[in-house]
Amino acid sequence: MKKQLFDIAVCDDVQTDREETAQLTEEICKAEGIIPRIARFERAEALLEAIQGGEHFALLLIDVLLPGLDGMELARVLRGQNEQASIVFISCNREMALQGYEVSAARYLAKPLDPEKLKEAILFCYGQYQKERELLLPVGGSMRRIAPRDIYYVEIMGRKCRIRLEQEECDVSLSMSELEELLPEHDFIRCHQSFLVNWHHVQSLRTDAIELTDKRMVPVSKHRVKQVRQAFVDYMKM
Repeated sequence: MKKQLFDIAVCDDVQTDREETAQLTEEICKAEGIIPRIARFERAEALLEAIQGGEHFALLLIDVLLPGLDGMELARVLRGQNEQASIVFISCNREMALQGYEVSAARYLAKPLDPEKLKEAILFCYGQYQKERELLLPVGGSMRRIAPRDIYYVEIMGRKCRIRLEQEECDVSLSMSELEELLPEHDFIRCHQSFLVNWHHVQSLRTDAIELTDKRMVPVSKHRVKQVRQAFVDYMKM
């Protein structure tokens, strides 16, 4: 899979804390094969201005106790503007943790940061990002947004790929290998030279086929059976 950049914003008014969070985040991402792009902000107002100006972040690591606009209020403003980025609060004030549910915060981490807890939070948010992001794909002479989670399976049709959704299908002007690079690697398996299937919609594995939740069947080639079974086991452990 072609790795996607994971855009992260770290907002903390204390420089040493800001740099520690950014450095730990970068180390965790690289160790997990994630390519991070980390922006640092000293004040919530600067982060808000950047987002309103068109910058996109998949993950916001925000200190709660900020001068001026505090982290919790920043989150409320962003959610009010339908900002979907995952939010992880970082603070030494544990009493404010209960307010996190109001803005659908993914995690609330205490200072000083525990690297293992930060790792768990980052991996959780990255997993959500991979599942929820939409792809802009060439379909029928125009570009169409399709969420990977909505794809049941993909089939090679000549020089194009046919994406099978729940109640429709569409032909994409990409090769199977090109499409494979864009899709979340842990969610899809090449079960046959001509088929790529989404684990989210798998009901059961058979000797020579995969049964989907809507009862459709996708063939499994003989030389890929072992690989497919192992991939299914790995997926279920995630």
